[in-house]
Amino acid sequence: MELLSRTRPPLHGIERTGRTIHSCSATTERMFVRENASLQNTERLSRIRKQLLRPELSPSSYDTAWVAMVPLSGSPHILCFPQCVEWILQNQRRNRSWGQSQVESSVDKDILSSTLACVLALKRWNIGTKHIQRGLRFIGKYFSVVMDEQIVAPIGFNVIFPGMLSLAIGMGLEFPVRQTHVHGILHLREMELKRFGIVNSGMKIVPYFLILSVL
Repeated sequence: MELLSRTRPPLHGIERTGRTIHSCSATTERMFVRENASLQNTERLSRIRKQLLRPELSPSSYDTAWVAMVPLSGSPHILCFPQCVEWILQNQRRNRSWGQSQVESSVDKDILSSTLACVLALKRWNIGTKHIQRGLRFIGKYFSVVMDEQIVAPIGFNVIFPGMLSLAIGMGLEFPVRQTHVHGILHLREMELKRFGIVNSGMKIVPYFLILSVL
């Protein structure tokens, strides 16, 4: 019994060893967490830096369409930015529209403006006949949205959209809608111009966004 008692390791020594192992394990775990967090922060900073240097912005269909209509300086029949026309051809949505809505079935006045602008751009260069026809059908299908005053509209919509509509008609495009509706939209533009026009010393002053509508 005495021999066994002498050879048995002290209990408090085992406890100290256990605490030491647990302490080492906890220290290792904390080091791993810190290193992992440091790696994640480094990757995050690298990603942010790349985004700042090369921002990934979603192209605006409306703006792209107007840029696509710009001719080469001194050559009115040659595209200045053919890549914009190509973008329009490649980015018509399945529902026949152009726009940035995240929901395919969502239709608003902004999407209708973008779609009409893209149709005008393609017609300007007589490119993408099928795309144009699909766009016209989309506009005709949702023309009631244009006339609905309860639906929120972009600034200047009642001037810009009818202006584009008039331009499209002048290009020979036909919309699958009643002529009375077309005339109603064109009349709306005239009313808006009168409402915003200011007579000052015999000169007509038009708000800035109306000037943009004819550019």
